[in-house]
Amino acid sequence: MPSDTPSIAEASIERVSLPAPVAERLVRSELIPRGSVNVISVKAVKAWAGEWWAQKRADVWTYVERKLGEHLDRQDMRARISDSEFLIAMNNDNGLAAQATSVKIMEDVLTHLLGAADVADLRVRSVIGVEGGQAVCKPVDAAVVLAARARRDSARSPVRISVDPADEARRTPVAFTTAGGAALRVDFTLEHVISLRRNVTTAVRVEPMVTHLASGRQASSRALTKLSDRDVAFIDESTLKYAAVFARSAQGPATPELILPASFRTLGTQRGRDLLTGTAGLSLSLLRGGVMIELVDITRGTPAGRLLEVVGLLRALTHGVIARVPPDKEALRVLRDARLAGLTLDASDLAGAANNIAMDIMAFGRDARGLAPMTILQGLPQDGYFAAAETAGLTHAGLRAVYPLSRQAAA
Repeated sequence: MPSDTPSIAEASIERVSLPAPVAERLVRSELIPRGSVNVISVKAVKAWAGEWWAQKRADVWTYVERKLGEHLDRQDMRARISDSEFLIAMNNDNGLAAQATSVKIMEDVLTHLLGAADVADLRVRSVIGVEGGQAVCKPVDAAVVLAARARRDSARSPVRISVDPADEARRTPVAFTTAGGAALRVDFTLEHVISLRRNVTTAVRVEPMVTHLASGRQASSRALTKLSDRDVAFIDESTLKYAAVFARSAQGPATPELILPASFRTLGTQRGRDLLTGTAGLSLSLLRGGVMIELVDITRGTPAGRLLEVVGLLRALTHGVIARVPPDKEALRVLRDARLAGLTLDASDLAGAANNIAMDIMAFGRDARGLAPMTILQGLPQDGYFAAAETAGLTHAGLRAVYPLSRQAAA
């Protein structure tokens, strides 16, 4: 078990006996450290059945197994470990995604058998270890999992649970004057990155929104690439300082990862990487524990060798590196050997009629296949594009962030 596994002396820790073959298989795998193993309980159904449980439990087991078959992959592990508990181990999902699947199964079962799924009855526990033939478990807060299904940031977002709003408010907005004399303001907000397969937030992305104060217009991503290196570095530094508020909430497999957009121009320098590791609140352990970097200005002109070098350096400092690319097949060629955690296409880079946008999305899904585990369509103007992203074979999608937070609840 990892050294940071909570002490089993904690009051919230529970133990569940496992069949010997199940315990041995879990010990040999890497599924527990990834947060891929959960236990679900139908004790609410057992309590409802009362003295009739002995007659009804076989039908309950059959229905639960049917739902397991619907929601799990063929290679996933599932086992009934008591008369009211089932263990689920997923090969392709971890953390919140695995918990969301377990909660969804419980919702389906309870709604079918009891007519409703009360949050208090959604008994899911995360397995954090195996000792003496028993699963060591921590209860999963189903309310947190349900909040993670929201496609927009809100006060209930999982990454905000332990964040002081005043600390966040001190870091946004920021204003500065560019080398060309333009006055700009940067407002920061968060964008949920939703797993299309599990319909749950698996990452939260910081979104800098740059406004030209004289005109009141928001600057496009293309306009930002025309800023000087110094101006871009200021935005990146401000992004890091804002993100530091949320870094501690993004640690561990049961929380969304934190994605920080930054310029390749900044992080391609030693000074930029020193800025990354030297920002207060972004220690190396926190960066490696759950913070990913999104390089926002990768184009067909980016030198492939230099890119591979920078990505390798950043991968050693963080949880992973994502590249934002334009809708251009040639831009993907330099990424083939970069070992990226993800590729993302921003909706602000798509223009034209709806059918042209759909074609660009499909092309991105086709061209990006196999280059990275995550393929993301972010900054979408409305939910309807999620279906297009899924059809294109992408793994994640995100709605355009709204600022400030008070406006998001009404969006």
